[in-house]
Amino acid sequence: MSDLHRTQSQSVPSSLSGDDERFIDLLQKHRTQLLGYLFCVVQNMDDAEDLFQQVSITLWDKFATFEPGSSFAAWAITVARNKAMTFMRSKRRETSRFSQRVVDELSLRDLWSPMDADDRMAALQSCQKKLPQDDQFLLSQCYGTGAKTADVARRLGRPVDSVYTSLSRIRRVLFTCIKRSLAREERV
Repeated sequence: MSDLHRTQSQSVPSSLSGDDERFIDLLQKHRTQLLGYLFCVVQNMDDAEDLFQQVSITLWDKFATFEPGSSFAAWAITVARNKAMTFMRSKRRETSRFSQRVVDELSLRDLWSPMDADDRMAALQSCQKKLPQDDQFLLSQCYGTGAKTADVARRLGRPVDSVYTSLSRIRRVLFTCIKRSLAREERV
């Protein structure tokens, strides 16, 4: 269990101020939404979790500027978008990831409700483990390294269209697996 999960599962010490408690409550409530957004943008869970920590620190530092009664999620997603774009520029990933327009659109959407995002992420991880080794390797090369698909295809000695076709097939398999997994959980 990560330190963040341990911290979240513990009760808030009573020595915290009202603003501190409110910040912690809001951050916990929107954690999954923020992490989901960051993962969608950077497409690597380790990077998304690192960015979430940076976003959390920035939100904490700037919490005095947060307008009570306004949307914490919208405010936090704005900070997350800025951190993600800075990260992507530093890794020179802009050309192999989403355009600025897509990143902006993602920040405006409620990607998942906080309650089901953890279930979806767990289902995705479980479904990825069920894939054949070759498919797992291709996913890690295309989405886990920040490499361009054309570069991956060249390294693997495959035509680029073949790699895109494989990725499309893998995404369909994962989507179907996740859907079935979540449906089973709802019946239980």
